[in-house]
Amino acid sequence: MNINTAFRASFIIPLLLLIVTSSQLFANDQQPATIQDCQKLISDGSRLMQKGNYTKALEAFTKAELLAEKKQWKDKLFEAKFSIGNVYSNLSNYGEAIGYYQQALHYAKDTGKPENIIVVLNNIALLYLGEKDYKNALTYYKKAYAIIDKNTEYQTYIAINISDIYNKMGDFKESRKFLMQVKSFPKSERIEQFWTINYAESLILEGRINESQALMENLENKVNKKKDSGCYLCVVQLMSKIYAKQNKTELAILFAKKGLRYSQEMHDTVDLYESLSQLYFKSKDYITAFKYKDSVLIAKDSMTVLVNRKLFETNKVKLQVQEYQNELVVNTEKHKAERNIFIIGIASTLLIFFFIYRGLKHRIIKQRHEKIIAENQQQIFDLEFEGLKNNIAEKNRNLSAKALYLTGRNELIEEVMNSLSQIPEVAQKTEVANYIKTLKSYLKTDAEWDDFIAYFEKVNPNFIKTLQIKHPLLTAQDLRFICYIYMNLDLKEISTILNITLEACKKRKQRIAKKMDIEPDDLHEYIIKLT
Repeated sequence: MNINTAFRASFIIPLLLLIVTSSQLFANDQQPATIQDCQKLISDGSRLMQKGNYTKALEAFTKAELLAEKKQWKDKLFEAKFSIGNVYSNLSNYGEAIGYYQQALHYAKDTGKPENIIVVLNNIALLYLGEKDYKNALTYYKKAYAIIDKNTEYQTYIAINISDIYNKMGDFKESRKFLMQVKSFPKSERIEQFWTINYAESLILEGRINESQALMENLENKVNKKKDSGCYLCVVQLMSKIYAKQNKTELAILFAKKGLRYSQEMHDTVDLYESLSQLYFKSKDYITAFKYKDSVLIAKDSMTVLVNRKLFETNKVKLQVQEYQNELVVNTEKHKAERNIFIIGIASTLLIFFFIYRGLKHRIIKQRHEKIIAENQQQIFDLEFEGLKNNIAEKNRNLSAKALYLTGRNELIEEVMNSLSQIPEVAQKTEVANYIKTLKSYLKTDAEWDDFIAYFEKVNPNFIKTLQIKHPLLTAQDLRFICYIYMNLDLKEISTILNITLEACKKRKQRIAKKMDIEPDDLHEYIIKLT
């Protein structure tokens, strides 16, 4: 692995660890919620609402609403808002209920399921009906009736509700028109009973009292055994109204009291108390009439208390939901801030890594360039050094040549002198003898050696000085001998230059090596390394 690869690895590995760690932190911080989680919240809320725990139910529905809104799950957003509307409806907060029903209606259209639209329209109509706003109730019922599948029990149910409103408005013709539209449709026993009740009421409005009485007496015999609270109450209330129309006050009172026993809703109780008060006034039993009138007032006070209690419960629930939403917003902002800080931290770390990487990269590039420059300089130095070595070798060769030349010249002079000395006529001449003597003086002079040493030191500076420092026992003759060895002259050549025998030359070499405390065979290598 080269330095670049190692450096990249040392940079990338921590960076990958940082990215993986940050990904895990983000994964832990943002655990994805599934649509099943949202459905569970809605199911839990519905269960709590059935138990009357509206606060917890609303909290669950609100969580589901926020989750569905965030994920844009249109069908779950419809269910959540519709369920919240149901909670407010149960708490008699019709304003909030209608608001959420309207939102649910918007999302019901997005789901593409007509049954969702119908159920919302039906609940809105029921709210207006509870407020006795028959016009708006009728509007929403008719919207539902227009889009509902034909020949279904639910169409019959909506038609009966429309008929009931027209009966309350006194329009028996419109009431009966809707009833007749669904008369032949298949119905459950309960729906059939409500259809009969509304039909009988339309007959009362038309003045056909006896026909209505016959229908109700027949129906009363059917529902009397089960005492179904809803249907039975409607039957006895209508029977009381029929007998009152027929001036059969005692029977009217009897059936009104039957209704009281099975009344579960306060507004039904108030209506029955009001009806009994009027019936007793009609029968001139004023004391009892006033008692029921007082009961009406007490019941209305109870209704007011109940409404106030529900209003308090509603406000309490709204406050808790608001606190939950505020807490959720705070937590969301907190998590957002923490994520932003973490992102800034990661970005800063990456930036620092980047600058470190760039700085180290530049340093490595600089070091690489410096290394290349140093290598080039070393190559130049080596080349120059090699050139100098070659130059020195060349000059040493010149010195060797000069030394050999001097040796040859001395040999020639000596040979000439010997030849002249052997000729008697020449040897007897004084002038010739003087010349021979002069030539012999040339053989003995060291002037040439002095010139040789001076030139040698120019070519090999400090060589002789270094030898003298390391080996102070060496004489001038020893130094001269070593210089010849340094110039790669063999012993034969050296013996000729020094005008000694080869054997004497070998002994001188041994003596010099001993002075230098080295082996004779190592003398040449030692001298070369010394430079």
